[in-house]
Amino acid sequence: MKGFIYPCILLCSAFLFSQEGNYGFVESYRPFGDYLVDKDEKTIEGSPYLYETWDNASKVYFNEKAYTFNTFNFNAYAGQFEAKLSADSVFIVNPSGVDKVVLGNKVFKRYVDPEIQRNTYFEEILKAKDLLLLRKYYTSIKKAEVNPLTKTPMGLPMLKLEEDFYILKGESTQLEKINFKKSSVLDLIDKKVVKKVQSYVKENGLKYNNLEDVTSILTYYNTLGS
Repeated sequence: MKGFIYPCILLCSAFLFSQEGNYGFVESYRPFGDYLVDKDEKTIEGSPYLYETWDNASKVYFNEKAYTFNTFNFNAYAGQFEAKLSADSVFIVNPSGVDKVVLGNKVFKRYVDPEIQRNTYFEEILKAKDLLLLRKYYTSIKKAEVNPLTKTPMGLPMLKLEEDFYILKGESTQLEKINFKKSSVLDLIDKKVVKKVQSYVKENGLKYNNLEDVTSILTYYNTLGS
């Protein structure tokens, strides 16, 4: 418990009151944006968080120092990491100065999101040769169906957790969105070894549209000479 309380006290006391500073924690009151009208009024179904519980051992690497948290989560709606310090206190991690975040067994770093042209957290899934496979978590809101007779919604809107995948090649800083299919995956492979990779896929019954299988394919590719 002390290992959790100490960094929280250290970080909060050092950074909490600097709203215009380069880093810090800011208390969060509106996790659902305009959908949260009152804390006691439920206006939407679903959760913006990556994990159902907050019991996630995590580390925030901040200016080359690591701070440990035991109650931590990623808010995909807001694109931010949050630490739950008590039942009523959830704090946002200001990304400035953060080198990386390790949430459970997932490693996150910030890259320029090509869709919004802004630094965003991406999960680093796999490094293979000169390729980096990344995942972006975000949310979408599905409106409730409308009763054709009363013209009123049948239930509440649903917040859904979504994910997209990207590739970063070589020294480039430009992310490329990838849809998992045979042509897209094989385009990442050096033409000299494409046939070897295809044989590996066939022999192991792998699919090009499955994340775990694509990870296996790229891991195998990483073992081959160029």
